[in-house]
Amino acid sequence: MGKKRKLGRTGLEVDELTVGTWGLFTESYGRVFPEQQSATLQRAIDQGLTSFDMAPTWGDEGDAEKAVATAVGTRRDEMTYITRVGRVQGEHGLTTAFSPDLIRAQVESSLQRLSTDRIDVLLMQHPSIDDTLRDDSVRETLDALKTEGKLRAWGASVSHVDDARAALVTGSQVLCVPFSMVTPDIVWDIQSECREAGVGILGRSVLLHGMLSGRWGERKRFAAEDHRTQRWSSEALAARVKMAEEFKQRTAPGASNMSSLALQFVLTHDDVASAVFGPRTPAQVVAAVEGIANDMMLSPVDLQFIYNSIR
Repeated sequence: MGKKRKLGRTGLEVDELTVGTWGLFTESYGRVFPEQQSATLQRAIDQGLTSFDMAPTWGDEGDAEKAVATAVGTRRDEMTYITRVGRVQGEHGLTTAFSPDLIRAQVESSLQRLSTDRIDVLLMQHPSIDDTLRDDSVRETLDALKTEGKLRAWGASVSHVDDARAALVTGSQVLCVPFSMVTPDIVWDIQSECREAGVGILGRSVLLHGMLSGRWGERKRFAAEDHRTQRWSSEALAARVKMAEEFKQRTAPGASNMSSLALQFVLTHDDVASAVFGPRTPAQVVAAVEGIANDMMLSPVDLQFIYNSIR
């Protein structure tokens, strides 16, 4: 079994590494065939990982949820299921769906696909401050589902610090936010508030969409349809790749490669319960597990070096 950490004051524990399924079941990084999807999930379970991050819209008709349930089989009680609510596939693409009736319908559909009677953590997927986080009926619905035993905890998956703080005010018990050694700002800004409120933090995009895999040079380019083309200009990408390499040369003698350093950076923060990583092959699962196995985390001096470089 993987090492576990408390998820705030939810009463749940999660693995230090959570298996994210976005890249595995969408074509954001190119197509992954079903055989490879199954093999990757099975390797994660074989490696002792028990926390899985999913969404109904990742894959056709909830493929990510269904595949995880199939891989887990009879071991459901050993696992932590994290899934999302708030996005549904409509005739014209993804639409927002946070009304009480739609929340309940999405939860029931996820329970069916996951072959379970409860969701461990339900995350509102990119809720807006005005339309969702200030809507009392949303909180009341989520609290009611928790009282009914269909959820064990609920929270929000957001990408900006203002949204994270709004979700805290709303009553979220878990926040899932981007966190990497090149983009640590949100967690650094909210970690003390989360600690005080007993809110668990899941760090996602820990390898920054592959930037911190250690396989990119400063001249890395993407195909026109790749979502990463829109994320960084060529200049910004080159600067960040260079920064990451400087971190690798300066810090963490226990990190055998860049991705190991990136994962260790995330887990050095005690307020972060888990690093959500997105393997697309069985080998990437093994590499991630081995990358944190030596317990060589970053020192306070190393963290300060990174902090000063970014600030």
